[in-house]
Amino acid sequence: MKFRYCATFLFSLLIFNLPDAYADELSEGRDHFLYQCVACHAFTCNKDGPTLGGLFGRKAGKVEDYDGYSDGLKESEIVWTEKMIDDFLKDPVKIFPNSVMADNGKIEDAAQRRKLIAFLKTEDPTVNLCPQE
Repeated sequence: MKFRYCATFLFSLLIFNLPDAYADELSEGRDHFLYQCVACHAFTCNKDGPTLGGLFGRKAGKVEDYDGYSDGLKESEIVWTEKMIDDFLKDPVKIFPNSVMADNGKIEDAAQRRKLIAFLKTEDPTVNLCPQE
């Protein structure tokens, strides 16, 4: 009986704290995006870097109205998945040798990459700091 009570209690703690933990991850991912990415990227427009809206499942180097891709990216057949984005953020130059992001986009910390990728999935409209035309 004690075991069942303890198991139920622990399960309840997990369930009720899970949303907060996930929210913290998204918040940290958002902070990283604002610190390191927003100068060049947004979700609804191209800036110095291509839009990140619709990133997951899109072929690399294929945003039609963006012309700043390296040749390696343009010719790539890579599709952006969580794993591919993680590998790219770990070492952009390893994935695309002439990547413009180079060391600017390099994130060595795996937890930080995971949090940023979780945030990228949200396509948060509050960080769309697009230039006025």
